[in-house]
Amino acid sequence: MGKVFIGAHRGAMCHAPENTLAAFEKAIEYATYRVECDIRRAIDGTLVMMHDTTVDRMTDGTGNVDAMTLMELKQLRVGASETIPTLAESLVCVSGRCRMLLELKDDGIATDVVRTVEAANMLDACTLISFSEDNLREARRANPDTLIGFFHLEPKPLDLGRVVDEFGANLLVVWPAAAQPEVIAAAKDAGLHVRCGFRDDMTYEESQAVFTRMVDMGVDEVSCGRPDWIGRMIGERQGLSV
Repeated sequence: MGKVFIGAHRGAMCHAPENTLAAFEKAIEYATYRVECDIRRAIDGTLVMMHDTTVDRMTDGTGNVDAMTLMELKQLRVGASETIPTLAESLVCVSGRCRMLLELKDDGIATDVVRTVEAANMLDACTLISFSEDNLREARRANPDTLIGFFHLEPKPLDLGRVVDEFGANLLVVWPAAAQPEVIAAAKDAGLHVRCGFRDDMTYEESQAVFTRMVDMGVDEVSCGRPDWIGRMIGERQGLSV
């Protein structure tokens, strides 16, 4: 087995509230290589960490993220005591300790995200990804050196020439249902780092089965909301006591 890197989904979201500084800190505690997080824009233009369009699920408040100011968002509580972090605060939190996978949830925010990453001097430590191809194009226009990730969601052939040449991607994020040995092998041959994540509601045994299948296919990085589990799986596969 080649080196397998530990990824964290929305931070260590099964140990601390997702997309919070506490979740990022917990992920780093578990030797995470790359933390995935979600970015939206508040009404005043501030980039904040939130997966959903509303704050309803994750906070003690209600309302759309894009209808609230940063001051209003900061008054909300995530879990017992956490607050909604800004992108800038999150970058400071992880700087020099792990990499970040920044998922752009809103359209039209790529340039602002790139500028924030540049200001933190973390262009080489952050990869931008989005379901919107327009966001990816905007990110490349903002700075051609921006690291780009590309989603592969369905079990079908992948146009790697387009992924690499048009979008300049260096990371392929594959969903387990879409994982095919030939696609992963071709992506690695094209110089892409391949990351796969799995659901956070599975048992350890169910998660380990997915982990094993992905690693057997040659995936470089495995992610979930329990990065400690992934570290344990890596150790068990290597015959180590974790």
